[in-house]
Amino acid sequence: MSLGFRSKAAADPKPKYSGGPSLPRVFAVDLHDVDSDKFQDSRYAGFSWYIFFTTLLVSLSALNIGWSIGMANISKPVICQSYPTSVLTTASSCEFPDRIPFSEDAWSIAIGVLSVGGFIGALVSGLIADTIGRRNALVVNNGFFLAGSVLMGTSTTALHFTLGRFVMGVGCGVASGVATTFVAEISPLRWRGFYGAFFQNALVLGILVAQFASVYISSGLQWRIIVSLPGVFSIIQIALLPLRVESPSYLIKARHVTEARHALLKLRSGYDVSSEWQESLASLDSGERSVRGSYAEPSNTAAAAPAYPAPHSPDQPVDHNSSEATMKNNVSKMFGKFSHTSSIASMQTRAASESGLGASVGIWQILCGRTRDDLRHLLICCTVLMALQQLSGISVTLFGGNDLAMAIFDSGSPLSAPWACIIVCFTALPATLLCMLWVDKLGRRPMLLGSLGGMTICSVLISTGLFFGPSSMVMASVFLCYFMFNMGIGTIPWFLMAECVPAYALGPTTILACSLNWVLSLGLGLAVPIIENTVPQWLFVIFGGFTLIGFLFVMLFVPETMDRSVADVIIKHAGPMHVVIKYGKKNSIRKRSSGNNGSLASMKYKK
Repeated sequence: MSLGFRSKAAADPKPKYSGGPSLPRVFAVDLHDVDSDKFQDSRYAGFSWYIFFTTLLVSLSALNIGWSIGMANISKPVICQSYPTSVLTTASSCEFPDRIPFSEDAWSIAIGVLSVGGFIGALVSGLIADTIGRRNALVVNNGFFLAGSVLMGTSTTALHFTLGRFVMGVGCGVASGVATTFVAEISPLRWRGFYGAFFQNALVLGILVAQFASVYISSGLQWRIIVSLPGVFSIIQIALLPLRVESPSYLIKARHVTEARHALLKLRSGYDVSSEWQESLASLDSGERSVRGSYAEPSNTAAAAPAYPAPHSPDQPVDHNSSEATMKNNVSKMFGKFSHTSSIASMQTRAASESGLGASVGIWQILCGRTRDDLRHLLICCTVLMALQQLSGISVTLFGGNDLAMAIFDSGSPLSAPWACIIVCFTALPATLLCMLWVDKLGRRPMLLGSLGGMTICSVLISTGLFFGPSSMVMASVFLCYFMFNMGIGTIPWFLMAECVPAYALGPTTILACSLNWVLSLGLGLAVPIIENTVPQWLFVIFGGFTLIGFLFVMLFVPETMDRSVADVIIKHAGPMHVVIKYGKKNSIRKRSSGNNGSLASMKYKK
């Protein structure tokens, strides 16, 4: 059985380390790693409580995003007052007003500025994550949540409150890009959908709880507590998240090779990590060569050995005795050249440093197809899916759901509209839970098609109800529409990026996709009121058109990533835009590998 690593001597006929023995490029396993009762490939690892609790901690950032979105919907009449009264006059400098004077335009700005901050946060999310790490970026980002909570909780003027919303938005933007990347990079192949859906689940839970709490707000002190609660969640994350390991992909990218191996062993306890380790290295190396050209083209000898080990099917029986004997024998031979672990660690770091691991590519390079793996098709797919989250009209439910419900329900029942809005948000919880359970069984494409197709039908029903009635059909369709949104298009795009794009290009892809999501959220927030004042019945006709276009786009262009490594996805779908359902596996491999010398595809399939 192969150890799953490629020696430096095999890749270069003239080793750089001429003064000593030939240095293995990276040690995939240690003697400690193979003495396991469950000696199986870590790419097919099962459920892990360690990853589960890590994902829960990371999801606190998504909870803050949902809380920031939901708390300003129903609580508007309690927080803001359209004209100053004696109630707004503070008796002393230590007291805060029960309500803050807001004009309608000022309140709209205060709500929309969250998206402005989200856009700015998304623009810097990739840079922060690639500079200080995914885990550390989330810890530092809690500073924005804390500052925003304090500013809003102590606000006395409209400007003060709006500034707090903006700072909170920056934290939301950074978290939306970093949290999903971190979870996807630490999750095993067959559980990426399950763990990745936690983000959307926590987000809708934050919206629901914030709106539910807003119903019972009756005084200034109460709403100040509500808007300050994200700071409490941030303190919990600051205290506990540093106790979890960093993403191995980031650690390799940052040239912390030894730490990366220990982190992967912690995340895949009881499994053989050699193949997964090699995949991570090859993914980062491919991008490095494309940017700096620091590698010479591999020789025929090196090309004969694939960069990725052939995947072992989990359904096939594994001879543990022979595997362990072979591994231990090979490892013993390899480690016999070195005297102690510290020298091994230093050589690992030296090898990684000289090989040039860690460089990233830019958005423009990806868009122009100038990376070694042509990622144009995959970049467009990820970006369009993130845009469809907003173009599907979900912002109307999140930011204007209460106004929509009040326009439908009888004004004599003041509680009907808020509770209808809460029920709409409540439908998201079972939807995200079903998505968590089904996405790793049915696949990403079927879930996305079902979600967008269902939303298209619901948009037609809503429009019909707005034109002809009855109002009950409108609200029922809104419930179902939000349910279908969270079943697919609202949940899957967050983690699909990390399943399609290699680590060296994940930062720029996240920046582009998440920034576009926040920009469209702001744009729709400005455009929807104009449409509602002119042709309100046609609003969901427009959204239904976008979801129909999204359905066709997914059917024609979006690849399936379930149970596939990033390398496998790139092998089949690298290149410019193409219709995925027309590409056979053999033709795809030949076309991709013939034109990409040294790419992930050619490295895996060169013979």
